[in-house]
Amino acid sequence: MRPETLVATPYQVAANRLDLVGRLADDLAHEVKNPLHSMTINLELLRRRLASGQSEAALDRIRVLEKDVMRLNQVLEPLFQLLRPGASGPECFELDTAVEELLPLIAVLAPLSRVSVDRVPAGSGALIVMHRLAFRHALLNIVDNALTALKPDGGHLVLQGTIAHDEVQLRVRDTGPGIPAEHVLRLGTPGFSTWPNRSGLGLAVARSLLEEVGGRIEFEPPPDHEGGAVFLLAWPRAPGA
Repeated sequence: MRPETLVATPYQVAANRLDLVGRLADDLAHEVKNPLHSMTINLELLRRRLASGQSEAALDRIRVLEKDVMRLNQVLEPLFQLLRPGASGPECFELDTAVEELLPLIAVLAPLSRVSVDRVPAGSGALIVMHRLAFRHALLNIVDNALTALKPDGGHLVLQGTIAHDEVQLRVRDTGPGIPAEHVLRLGTPGFSTWPNRSGLGLAVARSLLEEVGGRIEFEPPPDHEGGAVFLLAWPRAPGA
């Protein structure tokens, strides 16, 4: 069961995107400082090696710096993408590839909430049509909700892709406290949230973004005796898949 569809306005979509980036940036601040600190130390070591003519040792420092830069880029690029204007129109892409592009960011955020992450790919042919920016925006909203549900005790998060007939599906499942039955029908209603100091826009915006391309987001009861929450994201399978 689900509430009547409420289409998020362009203002709500933009406001939610900025709010989401702000929350994720707060969580990432410490993780960004670590490679920056490492880079500062290695730049000083590099300067000393070059000054003393130790070319091989200098190359070792350069390799370490390259790894730190790559790590920063992998973590921050999804946030930068959320702040950029979207492409001129939807594009066709593999679900697994799009999820994989977000994994470096999710992999950093999850341990901050004491969460382990598993991913089950949908497999070849799981093609969907959507703005890539909208896809990232929608999925990060759902993942952010799951990580919030798992604080402070931690738990497990699973991203499971499947192909079901004419649909490509992605289930985001957490092992948190679950959602009370009396709240299920209000999920996705702007202004309603099961957590304090949250706008409730995340799910509403994510649902609206998927419905723009013929997709849907639904809450699914978790398997018996397992608890937690499961959200299904589904798209029409792209022609030619």
